[in-house]
Amino acid sequence: MDKLSFSVEDLTIEVKSVTIVFADGSKSTCEYDESHIEDKCKIYRYRCRDALVNIKVVADGAFCTLGFSVASLKSLNYKFPLEIEIEAGKPSKVLALTTHKNSAKYYSGAFGYYNQFAIGKEPRGPRPPDDPDYPPKLDYVEHEEHMRGYPCWAYPVLSEGSEGIPYYSIFMLANYGDKYMALITLTDKTTAYLGPGLRLRIFSGKSANNIELSWIASIAVDRDPYRAVENCVNSASSFVIFKPRRMKKQPAIMEKIGWCSWNALLTDELSHGNIIKIVSGLLNRGLRVGWVMIDDGWQDEVRREGWPRRILRRLSANERFPEGIRGVVNSLKGLGVGSVGLWHTINIHWSGFEEDLSKELGVRGYFSKFNESYVPPPNMNEAFEFYRKFFSWVKGNGVNLVKVDNQWVIHALYHEASMVGEAAKNVELSMQAAAYANGLEVLNCMSMVPEDYSNFLFSNIMRVSMDYIPFWKADAKLHTIFSSYNALLFSYMAYPDYDMFMSYDSYAKVHAVARVFSGGPVYITDREPDKTDIKLLKRFVLPDGSLTKVDSPALPTSDVLFRDPYNEHVLLKLASEVNGSVSVAAFNVNKMGEKIEDSISLNALPFPVECEDYAYYKVFSDECGLLKRNEKLNISLGELDVEVVNLVPVKDDKAVIGLREYLLPRFPVRIFRTPEGRTIAESLAQGTLLYYADDAFNEVKVKEGSITEI
Repeated sequence: MDKLSFSVEDLTIEVKSVTIVFADGSKSTCEYDESHIEDKCKIYRYRCRDALVNIKVVADGAFCTLGFSVASLKSLNYKFPLEIEIEAGKPSKVLALTTHKNSAKYYSGAFGYYNQFAIGKEPRGPRPPDDPDYPPKLDYVEHEEHMRGYPCWAYPVLSEGSEGIPYYSIFMLANYGDKYMALITLTDKTTAYLGPGLRLRIFSGKSANNIELSWIASIAVDRDPYRAVENCVNSASSFVIFKPRRMKKQPAIMEKIGWCSWNALLTDELSHGNIIKIVSGLLNRGLRVGWVMIDDGWQDEVRREGWPRRILRRLSANERFPEGIRGVVNSLKGLGVGSVGLWHTINIHWSGFEEDLSKELGVRGYFSKFNESYVPPPNMNEAFEFYRKFFSWVKGNGVNLVKVDNQWVIHALYHEASMVGEAAKNVELSMQAAAYANGLEVLNCMSMVPEDYSNFLFSNIMRVSMDYIPFWKADAKLHTIFSSYNALLFSYMAYPDYDMFMSYDSYAKVHAVARVFSGGPVYITDREPDKTDIKLLKRFVLPDGSLTKVDSPALPTSDVLFRDPYNEHVLLKLASEVNGSVSVAAFNVNKMGEKIEDSISLNALPFPVECEDYAYYKVFSDECGLLKRNEKLNISLGELDVEVVNLVPVKDDKAVIGLREYLLPRFPVRIFRTPEGRTIAESLAQGTLLYYADDAFNEVKVKEGSITEI
């Protein structure tokens, strides 16, 4: 044997090459030497003239985890000291998630145009196209250029095989016909990226001669693609720090509708008065806002020239908050808002903070050459003390949760000070532990990179797509696609956040349905409460502000897992369960804007179903019918139209669909079966109870607390 080869669920995985890159830029290809067993793990040794590489494989039937260590006589490259090329057969299709900075190149111009348009101001720059090409060509970019491009979001890209995997990918799901392989890259001591040809490139961030054991990838193979992804995530959580979503506390903000200041006010118009004016207006319209997020723009900051140069001057709000953060929080809670959040970045502000702020906190800051200002120190004790004192100030202002933005920047802040994985672990864990020690929930943002998700020990919400852009047709399509396919991976790590939206956006119905099916928080960013679409919001918000929710984050159905709803003539379909029923959302997000006819199949759901007969209800077309398990339900949708189909098992010739006024009719209904076999429905809200019985669909008006025998 002259190379590493092992099997996962009968799929042979082979290491084709191992290449060391030294600090002077020279490369050396290592040759396989020998293998041995160590602590029930297989160690494969590769040797070149100046370095020794050990590749560690922990395999357990259907999944395995890869790690490595290096001992070198010469200094290793501080960027990418190691490349490992893998061979894993010839998949027919590969779905990759990449952080390549050019993935959404049209978005930079769209921010300047539509964010201004949405607040009634003159757009900055030309109007972006409504049908941009996606995905664009994703050629190789140098690491320095990549870092300056905010590489914090993941984007789904389909390819015919592993050669089409984009650079800087962090996940792939490969289709082999009768089985599926999932691979996720990890940060431990180092960070791994996946690229064309199944090539793993290892980023370290610090020159060294030796790199201790660092886990770089988790792989799982299964005949069920969803189980392959879940097993891949679960396996990874045993080797790096994060824990799966199911093992962590469900955040409280997911219970009620929220409002965020960002698109409504941006930075320049964010003020105490404007926040209270808008929230009061929403409450007066009858929308019981449960929580408010004060986004970017509250800071007392210094602005400098260059990229980006917004630096926090001291721990205080600016002049637009005459009563400080405490004042606006008190005003909001006086209106009946239960929870208030505050935005900041993981380095406290976009370019960090002035040295005087660390003196104010009584802790040491670290001067980062990347943004030429101070940031939290990269060692555990000092980082925890820094965040503990910062969050003590936040909590002291009455704040209940924090939106921690710009988390990817850990990758760049501490070059040559420490290994990237060590800095990421110390900063991420310190931030999370200090937040929770102060009773603050954390909404993670700009964090879809290995340095962050590998360390989500406590955090249980994360944004799974780039920013929402109001009134842009292309965003309604692409944002929905990005969020849906990213959730395929990230929903196993945390509750996915699809971002805020404006309820009076021209495409608000698509945004609203996607967020209801996200399984995560739902919040609006309306600027003009008199325009707020209360009728739309009432389709998923109960009178007390509580949200109707899916049981777990919805996932793309199996018939579109390896399809492209933007470029192909196919509907995007997301499915989850709701209180004993199945709910499927279908979207026409095709680039060309053509009418699409497609179908829903119970056999394509991301979870098994056992019943043979179902009663269905199409929410927007108000259509009822019966569907057998092996039949298909046809759907026809025009451009940016959406349908929600609820399917309820028919048992003893009865099926309670629920309240027809809601997107998820079964959510506001409790179903009981008596020992005598009677079916009882209790309504949790006023509405029209729709049910199937006696070979017919029936409806009855009910009040909150009503009991109906079916």
